[in-house]
Amino acid sequence: VHSFGTVPLANNLVDSEKDLAKKYPLELYFCNDCSNLQLNMSVDPDILFEEYLYTSSTSQLFVNHFNNLAKKLINDFDLNNESLVVDIGSNDGIFLKPLIENKINSVGVEPAKNLSEIANENGITTINSYFDKEAANEIIKKYGNADIVTAFNVFAHADGLKEITENAFMLLKEDGIFIIEVQSTEKMISSNLFDNIYHEHVNYWSLATLIKFFEKLNFVVFKFEETDTHGGSLRVYISKNKKIEESVNKSLKKEIKHELNEIKTYYNFSQNIEDEKREVLKGLEKLISKEKNIVFYGAPAKATTLLNYYQIDNTVIKYTIEDNLLKVGKFIPNTGIEIINKNTALKLKPNVIIVLAWNFFEDIKNINQEHFPDTKFITLKDLQFMKDI
Repeated sequence: VHSFGTVPLANNLVDSEKDLAKKYPLELYFCNDCSNLQLNMSVDPDILFEEYLYTSSTSQLFVNHFNNLAKKLINDFDLNNESLVVDIGSNDGIFLKPLIENKINSVGVEPAKNLSEIANENGITTINSYFDKEAANEIIKKYGNADIVTAFNVFAHADGLKEITENAFMLLKEDGIFIIEVQSTEKMISSNLFDNIYHEHVNYWSLATLIKFFEKLNFVVFKFEETDTHGGSLRVYISKNKKIEESVNKSLKKEIKHELNEIKTYYNFSQNIEDEKREVLKGLEKLISKEKNIVFYGAPAKATTLLNYYQIDNTVIKYTIEDNLLKVGKFIPNTGIEIINKNTALKLKPNVIIVLAWNFFEDIKNINQEHFPDTKFITLKDLQFMKDI
């Protein structure tokens, strides 16, 4: 339904302006049988995740999100010091940390070696592995069966979803619960958040497609919640046999109105992507013509899709500011745009900062306005309405 052409891998930043990263086709396909939205190919996960530069704890918004979720799960499921929670794709331990602080036994499984080391150094037990049968058996042997297994954004990132699900339920107690969060396809389409599409995100889910997927494996989506992360996400609770709650049926009825099972919806989405690209580039040209000193803020994965698709490189804007020190000094792939820290950016005295990490826009603006008092903070989407800037 849409092709972005060939694009470098999102989080595989390069070390110099002249380094050219390998590019892969980035094409979005719609399945006529199950209505799932997915990429046409998956990249070897070792290339994507062996050394990973995204740390969830850099964002206070995500810290708050997972702190609140930890409290909610403790209360909703009566977790105590005899419970066990296992988090798949646990990153630097952002979700497990508040559980451990509440004396809940917690284990992370994280394929990125550098992130596993960070988590273990911080006292968060983390197995450096993909969540395969061996990892599940290792946890059972050492810690017993789990009350809850979680996977936040893993169902977007992974290709072997059947195996992940079966391993999760092998690890869980008979009445255990599997909880996942994924970005919402409906929100992505309605807000035209196409920069959420990159090679790490193999699948793009709706509640209906998740229900179909788990039903085929004889599991039940029994509870549903919406969250505001990533521009809008879905949180589903899956079990072997729990009674389906009204939250599922209510949300399914609402979802039907958005026609996510119709291919025309995705053709319209494709056209909206093209229209926005044209208008944003017009607005950027006008902004530059005013001779404003412009820098970007953030080097999120979505920036690689966006900047390469828009063909914005360092001849247009030279720098982007980043709070994650693992990324500073590197370059956004195939753009030559250098990632700098805040102190370096202050010396540039920008008139305009365009926030690429738009999902953290308010936080970034509020935290940085005092450091850049004479600077206008906008997003690329704002450039569609240039007269208002």
